[in-house]
Amino acid sequence: MRKLAWAAAGFALAAGLAEYVLPTGGLPYIAAALVLFSSAALLLKKKPDRRRVLIFALAAACGLLAWWGRYTVKLAPAEAMVGQTVHISAVSTGYVERHEDYERVQVRICAGDLPGKALLYFYEGELPELTPGDTFEADVKLTSAIHRRGERSHLYTSQGQDVLGYIQPDTLTVTGRAENAWIYFPQRLSQAIKDTVDRLFPAGSAPFIKGLLTGDTDDLEEDTASYTAMRTAGVLHIVAVSGMHMFVLVAFLELLLGRSRRTNLIALPIIWLFALTAGWRASVVRAAVMQTLYLLAPIFRRESDGPTCLGAAALLLLIPNPMAVGGVGLQLSFACMAGLICLLPGILAWAGRRLPMDRWYVAFVADNLACTVGALAFSLPLSALYFGQVPLLSPLANLLTLLIVEITFAAGYVVCAVGALFPAAGHTLALVLTRPVKWCMAVYRVLSDLPFAGLWAGSVPTIVFLVFVYALFGLWWLAKKRKRRISISVPVCLSLTALSLTLMAAKLAILPGHGRLAVLDVDQGECVVLADEDAAVVDCGGSALDNAGDTAANYLQGLGRSRVDMLVLTHLHADHANGAETLLYRTHVDRLVLPAGADDADDLYQRILAAAGARGTEVIELAEPQCLELGGISLDLLLPDAGDEENERGIVALVHMLGSDAFLMGDAGLEAERALMAACTVPDVDILVAGHHGSRTASGAMFLHGAKPETAIISVGYNSFGQPAEDTLARLNTYCDTLRRTDTEGTVTIKLREGGIIDG
Repeated sequence: MRKLAWAAAGFALAAGLAEYVLPTGGLPYIAAALVLFSSAALLLKKKPDRRRVLIFALAAACGLLAWWGRYTVKLAPAEAMVGQTVHISAVSTGYVERHEDYERVQVRICAGDLPGKALLYFYEGELPELTPGDTFEADVKLTSAIHRRGERSHLYTSQGQDVLGYIQPDTLTVTGRAENAWIYFPQRLSQAIKDTVDRLFPAGSAPFIKGLLTGDTDDLEEDTASYTAMRTAGVLHIVAVSGMHMFVLVAFLELLLGRSRRTNLIALPIIWLFALTAGWRASVVRAAVMQTLYLLAPIFRRESDGPTCLGAAALLLLIPNPMAVGGVGLQLSFACMAGLICLLPGILAWAGRRLPMDRWYVAFVADNLACTVGALAFSLPLSALYFGQVPLLSPLANLLTLLIVEITFAAGYVVCAVGALFPAAGHTLALVLTRPVKWCMAVYRVLSDLPFAGLWAGSVPTIVFLVFVYALFGLWWLAKKRKRRISISVPVCLSLTALSLTLMAAKLAILPGHGRLAVLDVDQGECVVLADEDAAVVDCGGSALDNAGDTAANYLQGLGRSRVDMLVLTHLHADHANGAETLLYRTHVDRLVLPAGADDADDLYQRILAAAGARGTEVIELAEPQCLELGGISLDLLLPDAGDEENERGIVALVHMLGSDAFLMGDAGLEAERALMAACTVPDVDILVAGHHGSRTASGAMFLHGAKPETAIISVGYNSFGQPAEDTLARLNTYCDTLRRTDTEGTVTIKLREGGIIDG
């Protein structure tokens, strides 16, 4: 490895340890210790080893000091002012991003107590139109950029944000317009491309094209069906602007101008303009740096070195902002590239010896699969950690669509250029380009619907499988280094066998006569999974970063369940229903039960109904109590109808399963409890999922005395409502033998056996 690669490795490792492990106050002392250690490296006898240790240790010391310096100078002053409202003068560095419930804009604060980059949110109506370079003043209430819901967050600091805040209503005043600020030309060009795409392409394909050309996936994320299909199929990387896009861009230029040094020189400014237009994301910068060094190598008559290129990209990103190491995009991008650098040459060499690579279709399949395997080798554990899923069909999805995506990417810019000059011709070309987009999305939807399209990373069999496979290939590599001839087919066959056993283990996760009631950890919200041979979900919403629908689908996947017999939404508040749309697209749901009388104008209600219609799900709008049977699971769906508040009129589910009974109260409060007791005799139950997240207005003493639950579970997370209330906790501890909470132990699972025996 080259010296630059060693320096980048030391800097990145130190920044990562500072981000995740090391105490902030101790970083300068640890850096000093590393400098002292580097002097000891001079005692090493071998000059190459001495040089590497010295470079690595000094770079690590620099990484620690850079992280500590950024925290001390930028973030610590902002953290000290969290909760205060300050007056700022700022320059907009982006356009206003408009979402369903809020708007936000990225700015640079140029006057006030906290100069630096900031991300400002607005929840009260609409902000005035702001373009990059516009100046304004506003009152902003500050919140933490490094903590979210009481936990350390890497999201904003990895993007270089120093300040996070909320613009106060009626305080923003635009003080200047900068319509021709050249420094913001890339942002304006990006917005022009997005506007052109929206104008030329049909609504169904525009989000995909926009993400492909600019890396902006906001609209794609709002298209839940498409986004969910792409994520499940493991192909979201194709709209995260990366090396593939740079390669296609350069290849397109070479096709037009021929392969030459002149073409390389012309490509360089285009590459960096593209990187700026795509938002200077980690994957973009990494790809731009590596492509630049690749293009410069023949000009200076040097060979391009993979580790050196990767190291240069890492330093370019981390020196300005060492906290960028906490970004998921950076970690995945560099892991993918490291896998390609380390493994791709060997895989292609092996294929060249055993396959007829002179046949184009063989070469195409081999190259595609080799690139996919190389990219997944190091990034798969990170994907499992961050997204909770191991996509099994990603190689097949890439094989069927990647070439089409590459052509669509190049053609998309041509269509936008033509459409800007000749709108009618551009619109016609856009309709033609929509065909391959529809093909790709159809492939992703078909693959995502297949049973075991992915493995839930949270299950023990999946974790064992991953550890086994990586250990297996690690041992094979060590054996190869020691000149022991072991065919690659041995670890491959053993891995496939282990995968088959893992799939079988998931299918047999619940034995006949056994079942589970699981209250999933969805932060402040509720989602209850009932599973034996059948599966039902009661409520599906929460405030966690992971969508509650994904959490439920992943959990069911770990139990070998690819369909849901019934989804019951007790009411349509977001914390109980905002994941229902995703769950409907992630799994096959036979029946959806809603309380009758939902607001037809409610956007969440309309999206859920649209998803149910698209997936062929039967919708039951419950107007009176009803008992529904699902094999061994029986649900008495009760309607207390206890007042005007939606919480008190929602569905309460009484579950009968394997001889055990459970009350799932939703957000029902004291009035609903009194209505239930007045309408019928409240039976003794084994399990109570407490109403309204442990609110003081739920789980009253009279209801608890009548139900006599053995185990009470509170589904709750970080909130500002004081839930669970101390009075409610005291009542539950008085009337229940066991009290469990999702905010303290995560997902709570009760295992049931025939006869109602609870063993978990």
